[in-house]
Amino acid sequence: MKPKILETERLLMRPLKREDAPFIQKHGGDRRIAEMTLIIPHPYPEGMAESWIEETLAEPSPGGPFALTLKHGGELVGLMELSISDDKLQSKVGFWVAPLFWGHGLCTEALRAMIDYGFRDLNLQRISAGHFSENPASGRVQKKAGMVKEGTHRMGAFRFGEPKDLVIYAVTRPDWEDR
Repeated sequence: MKPKILETERLLMRPLKREDAPFIQKHGGDRRIAEMTLIIPHPYPEGMAESWIEETLAEPSPGGPFALTLKHGGELVGLMELSISDDKLQSKVGFWVAPLFWGHGLCTEALRAMIDYGFRDLNLQRISAGHFSENPASGRVQKKAGMVKEGTHRMGAFRFGEPKDLVIYAVTRPDWEDR
């Protein structure tokens, strides 16, 4: 099942296209992005964006990944994905936005739409996200989107050979329904 197109006030969140590869290669390869994610390698290998897009096109998932694009002009600004559990009740959301677009509320806007989509359309029961403690901006995005801080996994992840504290946020279906 392909992800649907989600719409917010300023964004269209759509499935990836092959022509997104240069943007992903450039910004995924930015150390500032890679340092704040669990899985983006640095340096970002040449051709990796194309391969990854081909994989997502071959095996589409309702959780994405979604390309975050500006409604006016269609410019790609970042990516967001729900990794859905095998029982299809829970998911983890991961995201990044290109540095040029930091601080404009686009990520919060996209995350709110993703949370709504996860509960309304995918019937999830829980959506969680995490961020490294040295990236409090990501925590602010998660909080503004309606997620609740659950705690910190001290040294809960390793990135580039160093232990990192992982701060966990989540929202449950009852939280979402009561808002």
